[in-house]
Amino acid sequence: MILCHCNGVSDREVDAAVAAGARDAEGVMAACGAGTDCGGCHALVEAAVVDVAVGRPGRRVLAPTG
Repeated sequence: MILCHCNGVSDREVDAAVAAGARDAEGVMAACGAGTDCGGCHALVEAAVVDVAVGRPGRRVLAPTG
């Protein structure tokens, strides 16, 4: 699944960046470019960091806002 449409970055690329050591959205952005344009995917990138950290890569769970 594409997480960052501006840069065509997939969830697998984001998961790989986290697995390789990115520990926050900024680290993921530096590693693969996700979230560096419009920023619309920042919540998904942050969810990917959490999901990989707790052993659930590929699962995108977003907390409801508001």
